[in-house]
Amino acid sequence: MVSKFSFNDRLVDWNNPKKTKKQKKLLSFRGNLLNSRMKYPLIVKVDMAKRRIRDIVNKYGEDECYIGFSGGKDSTILSHIILSLGYKIDHVYSNTRLEYPECIKFSKKWCKNKNVKLITVIPEIRPEEIWKKHGYPMFSKETADILERVRKSKKVNPKKIKKIKGFLKFKNLPISAKCCDLLKKKPMKKWAKKSGKKVAILGTRAEESQVRRTVWVRKGCIYENNERVVVTPIIFFTEKDIEDYAKQHNIKFADIYYKGFKRNGCYCCGFGCHIAKENNFVKLKKLNPVLWKNVMNHWGFEKICKECGIKTG
Repeated sequence: MVSKFSFNDRLVDWNNPKKTKKQKKLLSFRGNLLNSRMKYPLIVKVDMAKRRIRDIVNKYGEDECYIGFSGGKDSTILSHIILSLGYKIDHVYSNTRLEYPECIKFSKKWCKNKNVKLITVIPEIRPEEIWKKHGYPMFSKETADILERVRKSKKVNPKKIKKIKGFLKFKNLPISAKCCDLLKKKPMKKWAKKSGKKVAILGTRAEESQVRRTVWVRKGCIYENNERVVVTPIIFFTEKDIEDYAKQHNIKFADIYYKGFKRNGCYCCGFGCHIAKENNFVKLKKLNPVLWKNVMNHWGFEKICKECGIKTG
């Protein structure tokens, strides 16, 4: 369906562990291409983003598209670029019930001022139900997922177990990566299917993680995913590009970004907190002490963080 824009995993056979020389060469080429494009001037990156947005809107129409809008820096810049083209595409906010109040407030204000529709998607299940049943989000998504599988005696690739060898001492603790799937991905998929919208335009950036780099190398900026089309127009943008674009267009972000936060997301997420100098929990205590107490005491994060050796305040 979108072969004009990107690769097809099944046809190219990227998932085959025994890749041919040709496949390895192509992956290497695309990895270098990604590095090269991330060094392009901002004006070039903006033009590339606009071309991809025009292509996809021309193909599917505005009504078939939606913007994944979190009220964060990246989705705000993405929204501004799309609006600058004259498109009034629906903005969809995934409210996991763990979003920073400042981001919720900003999202509503931004969409009202820009005269675009804001749709809020809320999961049916509550966060504390997930933590009680599956475990808490600690260390990283991959590590948490493997630890849960080991704890529940499920089959795990030995290479993956070896990869997290240093964390196996925590295998008996209630740790899991189920949060993301049950609070965000699953509700969004359900909403997208019900709405009938086929195209998700997301503010994903390759600089943010190796996983996102790999996705671009394998799939490109526009690709199919579970019968929907995913578009990542600002995939090549760096953090500096985001800041420079905001300055050029006099864009003010949500208040949390002026209070020591670099990213938004769930305010009690433990991913990365074991290596951060000032992690989410420490920042939350400074920003919202009342909310922090609820997270630590009522939801049990104080106990699990202590067992994992993670600083909380």
